[in-house]
Amino acid sequence: MLPRLFDLDKTAMRLASTNAQQPGGNCNFVLESSRVFHRCLGPGPSLEKMERAALTRIEAYIDKLASEPDGVVFDLFAWLRTVMTIYGPQNPFSKHPNLEQAVWACEHDLTRILLALAPSLVARKGYRARSNLIDAIVDYFEWSGHENASDLTKARYRTGVAYGLSIPNIARFEIGSIMGVLVNSTPTLFWLLVHIYSDPRLLAEIRIELSRGITKQLMDATGERKCTIDVSTLRLMFPLLASTYQETLRYHTHNISFRVVMQDTVLVNKYHLKAGGIIQMPGATIHALESIWGDDAHQFNPHRFLRSTQDVDKAKLYPGAFRSFGGGVSLCPGRHFATTEICSATSMFVSRFDMVAVNAKGEVIDW
Repeated sequence: MLPRLFDLDKTAMRLASTNAQQPGGNCNFVLESSRVFHRCLGPGPSLEKMERAALTRIEAYIDKLASEPDGVVFDLFAWLRTVMTIYGPQNPFSKHPNLEQAVWACEHDLTRILLALAPSLVARKGYRARSNLIDAIVDYFEWSGHENASDLTKARYRTGVAYGLSIPNIARFEIGSIMGVLVNSTPTLFWLLVHIYSDPRLLAEIRIELSRGITKQLMDATGERKCTIDVSTLRLMFPLLASTYQETLRYHTHNISFRVVMQDTVLVNKYHLKAGGIIQMPGATIHALESIWGDDAHQFNPHRFLRSTQDVDKAKLYPGAFRSFGGGVSLCPGRHFATTEICSATSMFVSRFDMVAVNAKGEVIDW
């Protein structure tokens, strides 16, 4: 799948696959990149730096939106797609305005790119979009834009160089980071806002919760009020927002976890898993099981993950039931960053704006 997904050449594929399934063996680029992700995105200075940069960018976009004197009609999903980035001041998405559309064109055709015999013909738009993405990222690296970006971007580049990858191949692997930041985070933020604004009672409850955790100060020169939220205490200070975020992930996530069977194994004296086989664990199916989540498993319940409403015994029985970030060795290293970014953006948006759904004519409609 890697050559298809990233358009890798034979040299890059060799570096990516060597020792991939040898426990205790020498590391390869893919495994070392995974370690880089976990190191840079785990709690610590690198993560805090990324969070500050991301939230500063989001704040600027929200300030611009708030500057509209009489409100504005806009495409929420399209607007959110312009906000997320980890590439610093030389961000290739700022230099190439059409690059954002290329990401979504590539994502739209991803299945056909992976499975089709002739993706350049069957998935022509997505195939071209991926080439445009690679070219833009090559340009970004050649002009050393990564040196002013996040620690993650710098470390990923240096790891590629250390393993002998060419800049074009480093750029190809970078598509994975772009998909993770844009294709996963943006829809989650969109649906979280939709669920909150479509439920007036939930919106009011979250606003009350936010009001208790926001520090308000007057600016010296302008007299404007500045509001501050301590993002390090998001889950503790705003449990309903955190619960609604988790429920959004549970309700909308359709990811699938994969495992390679390393040796013949029998599960619960019933299922024989042969060595070399592939196990697939569909998150959507697990998230819809009434035996785990209760009779309302198919309904959106923003209070589901509040400690006061959880079934403690059931939570202990199914510690891996929440699959939105995967689990085990493939547990998403970006979960801390995504949670802070999405919940912080939501708190800024909800605290400052009223929002209604409208049709193409600008008429207010039900969500």
